Amino acid sequence: MSRLFRWSVALGAAALLPLGAIAPVATATAAPSAAPTQSRHTLVEIPAQAALRDAVDPSECATTLLDDYIDGLFAEMTDEQFDFLVAHQDALLSVPTYEALFFGTVGDPDYALDSHARQLQNTFRDLQRFWDIESGDIQLMAMHSDSLLDAARIARTLEAMVDTGELAPMTDAEIAVEAQTVATFMQAQDEAFRDNPLWTLNAFAFSGEGETDPFIAALPDKLIVGDGILEAYDAIGLGDVGPRVIMAHEFAHHVQYELGTFDSGPTDPAAATRRTELMADAMASYFATHKKGLALNRKRVSDALLSFYTVGDCSFASPGHHGTPLQRERAADWGADLAAAARPRSAVLPAATVVELFDAALPGIISGS
Repeated sequence: MSRLFRWSVALGAAALLPLGAIAPVATATAAPSAAPTQSRHTLVEIPAQAALRDAVDPSECATTLLDDYIDGLFAEMTDEQFDFLVAHQDALLSVPTYEALFFGTVGDPDYALDSHARQLQNTFRDLQRFWDIESGDIQLMAMHSDSLLDAARIARTLEAMVDTGELAPMTDAEIAVEAQTVATFMQAQDEAFRDNPLWTLNAFAFSGEGETDPFIAALPDKLIVGDGILEAYDAIGLGDVGPRVIMAHEFAHHVQYELGTFDSGPTDPAAATRRTELMADAMASYFATHKKGLALNRKRVSDALLSFYTVGDCSFASPGHHGTPLQRERAADWGADLAAAARPRSAVLPAATVVELFDAALPGIISGS
């Protein structure tokens, strides 16, 4: 049976949850569920869910460097593993992300950076020095897939997801059964499946400011990087620049949080998300190519940005639309040009000025004019 046919049959039988609106925090799209539709936005977008959907309904836009790699991850699964993933996708694709978001703390080894740790820590400090915002309260941490081996950790996370509306209602008994089922299955699998990059193929920024749920509002600002996205960049030959550029993109979202940028854009959800995501691409490129930033090659920076998020797409009406690949490339080029125009070369513009200049340039970035 072909992989595409397997996805079509499995997803058709799963009665997946239609996508809801996207919150201004992260990366790809919310985890589907077999439960009734919820109207609440999702806190964190899950890129592997976008990859799962594209296996059934491919994007009309050109693929990125990551697409073939992700397809290979699906292809390497056995039929049993693949079917289990489809049946339990909420847990497998969401628990590592939401566990780090809800329960991760700096200093806890369960959320410590592992792969590329020094590279990421150094880049994080560089970003804090580069941008003129208050960033000392942002917690940098990792998400790992080992949470999927522990029924107690799975249950705790699913319960929190249900309580905060990120997952459809489940009883305590249903959560306990699902947690034990997933943990038991994962413990019996080979290392390749237990540590599959799909479970942590993400990096995202989070701020609870403006959230009405008291539990979410009380969470500290975070920048969370998954092992899977780091492994993916190593695999496609961008491990030297990818992690640093993606961290710069996510840090740009924290700059936007501090400046209130999410509150000043278009009212249309798709246009609003496109603006903030293209802006984050531009700000990441500005930092990454600037003499006082990372001073990286602009082509490598653009490649890293275009490979991140399989949702650089043509879904123009989607609340999760991040901009087409061409728009993202133009945004990255705009940021690199702004850095190259610095006089003196070491001069760094205030973040608010970069936002203002980008908003003026955005119509041309979108249209290509």
